[in-house]
Amino acid sequence: MFTLICRRVAPSPMSVLVLVALPILSGCGPAVQHYVQVDAMQSRQQFAEADAVIVKHKADYGERNAVLYDFDRGMMLHLAGRYAESNQVLAQAENRIDELYTKSVSAEAGAMLTNDNTLPYEGEDFEKVMINVIAALNYVYWGQWDEALVEARKVDHKLNLFNDKYEKKNVYKQDALAQYLSGILYEAKGELNDAFISYRKAYEAYGDYRKNYATPMPPMLPADLLRVTEALHFSEEHQDYLKQFPDTRWMTEKELKGQSELVFVSYTGRSPVKEDFFIDAPIPDGKRGTYLLRVALPKFVPLPNRVKTAEVHLIPGDGGGTGSGGAVSQRSFLAEDVTAIAKKNLEDRIGRITAKAIARATAKYLASRALRKEVAKKTDDNPLAGFLADVGTNIYSIASEQSDKRSWRTLPGEIQLARLVAPPGTYTVSVEYYEPSGGFIERKTFPPVTLKAGGKRFLGYRVLGR
Repeated sequence: MFTLICRRVAPSPMSVLVLVALPILSGCGPAVQHYVQVDAMQSRQQFAEADAVIVKHKADYGERNAVLYDFDRGMMLHLAGRYAESNQVLAQAENRIDELYTKSVSAEAGAMLTNDNTLPYEGEDFEKVMINVIAALNYVYWGQWDEALVEARKVDHKLNLFNDKYEKKNVYKQDALAQYLSGILYEAKGELNDAFISYRKAYEAYGDYRKNYATPMPPMLPADLLRVTEALHFSEEHQDYLKQFPDTRWMTEKELKGQSELVFVSYTGRSPVKEDFFIDAPIPDGKRGTYLLRVALPKFVPLPNRVKTAEVHLIPGDGGGTGSGGAVSQRSFLAEDVTAIAKKNLEDRIGRITAKAIARATAKYLASRALRKEVAKKTDDNPLAGFLADVGTNIYSIASEQSDKRSWRTLPGEIQLARLVAPPGTYTVSVEYYEPSGGFIERKTFPPVTLKAGGKRFLGYRVLGR
């Protein structure tokens, strides 16, 4: 007969390290498998069902990624036409981010021995701005233009705050889409002075966009500037724009009031995803051996997008052959390259990320040296124990070094606009999407819309372009 004798054994430093490393090796970011379902449902225009999938996987996000959960829900509710709910969720994300602004010192210290995935996610700067852009569009579709303008003004305020706290200023200092949308709304409300200010800021912002993101100026913006400066009797500015845009055809404010306008918003492609970029540097470990110092940095990787442009058609009548006049068509233009902004915004802060990653790698190296010394003392310089400590600390350092690859994955890769001016009446809206090569992708026909004189109607559509 055997007798089992149990006794308490103090955990060795190595066993403590392994226990600490286990959750890290299993990954700290949220599960991403459900995005396959979400994307498939988006491609079928099943946005309410996609939102249900996100809700079902709420536990997979976890507390550290509550902001990401709100991001994803806010976008799906927006696309589902549940604008009030979307804005509630986006406001919740904004509140969470504000609460995270004052970070926990203990959490930051813990992340220095693991990685930033152990910290609550508070969003990239451009994602914090996109909260207000999507919220503004919610209000636009909802017909609450004053509230939409409030959200657009928040964009300016946020970008000013972000750049004020950085020693090296970001390229992303104005959001051109928010400014352009503001100009359209102010003009529709008859507030021409504010419309001019917003159009002028949009013109300046698109100058930066062209340089930094290869995003051209909207083709209708010169006409907007000419129209409002003429209406405001800003002779100097008007003459200046006439010289800059001599070939531009434009309507006067009086002529435009007798017309109606459809503003078509197209959400195309998928936002980029983050991947690890590793830098490995072997350094002496103090025992005539080598310690592999690893630094992990994030980089945004674009996802494939077949969509180049959309042809938007206003066809007179309700499809039953009624109506007068000819069809009005316009090709959509790129208003916001989310992918390009995301990449450049991350590049602008990569210096700060790198400094933190090097400090983290150094902290792990110093901790590993201290651990090895402790193991050597407690095992009387046992070669096997020393070898296991050396290998274990190296494995831990490499496996635990991950960049923060979290991002708002339900955003589109691009936001395109089309503005169609037509006589008042009832129209069928037909949209055709095309590849860069000119190949046809798909056609969407919407229920008839009635456009009123002097009025504006906003319509949106999501296409993944996979």
